[in-house]
Amino acid sequence: MFRRVTIIGLGLIGSSLGLAIKQRHLAREIIGVSRKNATIRKALALKAVDKATLDVKKGVKCSDLIILAVPVLKIIDIAAKIKDGVKKGAVVIDAGSTKGDIVKNIEMILPGGVNFVGSHPLAGSEKSGVFYAEKGLFKGAYCILTRTSRTNKKALGKVKRFWMSLGMKVEIMSPKRHDRLISRLSHLPHAVSVALSSSASCNKKDLRLAAGGFKDTTRIASGSPELWKDIFITNRKNISRDIRLFKKELSKIEKALKKGDAVMLLKLFKKAKCIRDSF
Repeated sequence: MFRRVTIIGLGLIGSSLGLAIKQRHLAREIIGVSRKNATIRKALALKAVDKATLDVKKGVKCSDLIILAVPVLKIIDIAAKIKDGVKKGAVVIDAGSTKGDIVKNIEMILPGGVNFVGSHPLAGSEKSGVFYAEKGLFKGAYCILTRTSRTNKKALGKVKRFWMSLGMKVEIMSPKRHDRLISRLSHLPHAVSVALSSSASCNKKDLRLAAGGFKDTTRIASGSPELWKDIFITNRKNISRDIRLFKKELSKIEKALKKGDAVMLLKLFKKAKCIRDSF
């Protein structure tokens, strides 16, 4: 599909992409870019990339597809750094969890003849780093692509085929709709997980009694604090709105408890079970 692919950012997502692209023979050569020599050595040892460099401008030279797999607050900065080194006809995509600011800014930054398609593979884990890379990370998961009035249809089609070639199911929507939906389905759950973990700041010795429910619900709070801080800042309006909605639902349970209203509790629990069981 591509002669040369450059992956900027060799963490869990970037390195997993390298492994998946190699497994499915989607590129003749994969170039990795990282800020740290130690990460480069690990990615090369894992064979997630064929070559790697610390120089981001050098890394994108002659590449047909450039993947920005860095934290969301760095994606726009990286796009600005590479804009003069990207060849005409190349396609640039990202893997960020928010889209509004990223798409708006990168569409203005990149020169004519270079096409950007906002991408968000809904895959990953609470683990981070090259050592946790998996070639099958994307198989069966969804990837959201964003489309605006400036999106090149041909580039959008090629990017869609790329993600589908990795075994993903693709949905296309506006950046605004993406940020609204992902706030409720991904960012709010993280906020809840963080709040629940913090509210259980009891003696560590007592936490040994935590069973499946607590472990499952708080698992994602183990995600990178730095990465999630950036995500929350860039989607803060949507997340704030959804936190208010969550507090409203939680207050219904609190109200039922204060009244000793078993009928209301049962109604709330049944509604939640129905929604959860539906997927």
